[in-house]
Amino acid sequence: MSKYNLHFKYRAVLHYQQVHSQQRTAELFNVSRTHLRRWIDAYRQGGIAALQHPQATFMKTMKTKRKNQFIADKPDHEKTQAELIEE
Repeated sequence: MSKYNLHFKYRAVLHYQQVHSQQRTAELFNVSRTHLRRWIDAYRQGGIAALQHPQATFMKTMKTKRKNQFIADKPDHEKTQAELIEE
């Protein structure tokens, strides 16, 4: 079960949309800016329904960024010439 309910997350997102300050909103609702940022992104991508499970929305975007979600990309200085050309 989620620590924060849907109503709480929605109120926090609406407050952020009014004041446009993650810091002030996070302080007012006593949550981390990371949590708030995830809720804002989830709401932008999927509306209020996405607030139910914002991690699921976040993981969908991560899957599209990487070829294999379980293998982290190498830093450029560790890549071979062929890997750099492939990108």
